[in-house]
Amino acid sequence: MEIYTIIKQLLLPPGSILLLLALAFVLVRGTLGRMLLFVSWSLLLLMSLPGLTFPLIGALERYPALDPDRLAEIDADAIVVLGATVYANAPEYGTHTVDGNSLKRTRYAAWLSRRTGLPVYVSGGAGERAAGPAMVRVLIDEYGVAVAGLESNSRNTWENAEFTMPLLQADGMRRILLVTQAWHMPRAVAAFERLGAEVLPAPTYFVQRRSSGTKPPWSKGYTDWLPQASACELGFYALHELIGQIYYDLRARFLKPESEAVPQPEFQTSFRPASPLPIERALPYQLPPKPWYIGSSGHRPGRFLHMSICVNHGWWKFATRPEQIG
Repeated sequence: MEIYTIIKQLLLPPGSILLLLALAFVLVRGTLGRMLLFVSWSLLLLMSLPGLTFPLIGALERYPALDPDRLAEIDADAIVVLGATVYANAPEYGTHTVDGNSLKRTRYAAWLSRRTGLPVYVSGGAGERAAGPAMVRVLIDEYGVAVAGLESNSRNTWENAEFTMPLLQADGMRRILLVTQAWHMPRAVAAFERLGAEVLPAPTYFVQRRSSGTKPPWSKGYTDWLPQASACELGFYALHELIGQIYYDLRARFLKPESEAVPQPEFQTSFRPASPLPIERALPYQLPPKPWYIGSSGHRPGRFLHMSICVNHGWWKFATRPEQIG
């Protein structure tokens, strides 16, 4: 069985690609050609070994998970969940829906909201295939969790913070539970804290879940040192986060803040939309028949029930006092 596993891993990508590169190294003549092949082979090998990439991404998971038994003790105003990938034009759903990382974050945000009573804000990206609207629909329709606000202008983690903070500040939300992948959390926390948010990290989907004295869950012995496609994916995320952290540090030190360079949305308390388009046409998804994006801040006496929708780079914001809700 072990021989079968070894042969399978070597014949499946990236193992087969490594074998072809090794064969090319033998056949190619010339120092430069062999050097390029050797570097390519080495990098691909390092990126495809679980024994290297899993600990690498685990090193990014600096924030521990919240204690499920102590959620009632958390002092926060809201939950902010960051969007990621989207399953575009899903034929079985008839529209876009959450996929991969967005699904993991959405599920944990819903789980936290049900146990803490905190309102959820979604920061979900720009464009027709942004994850935000799909995440909102899943939170409401599938998890039964109300959503207090949606940010849909951001293109990266830096802009998640830039465009979500004005929405939070307008609603008086200062201390937030920030939901994203454990390995993505350091960069996300830095982006929000740079703008003055009080962040309580709420990471999900840990790669390193090792208890004292036990092996990590990914450890499978000799197969950790056989090339695997799953290791390539985690290696990509690890390098992406490391490069992103360096870039964000340099950007915060030397570049002009995004908030000064990009116009911020104006928040309105009337029913007049910031966009000339009807809301049904402005949003990329067909609105369900029931009220949408309604979030309750009832965990605090006297707070407003409110509704916020980003429409074509503008904002809809509805405010109603609790005593006016029939």
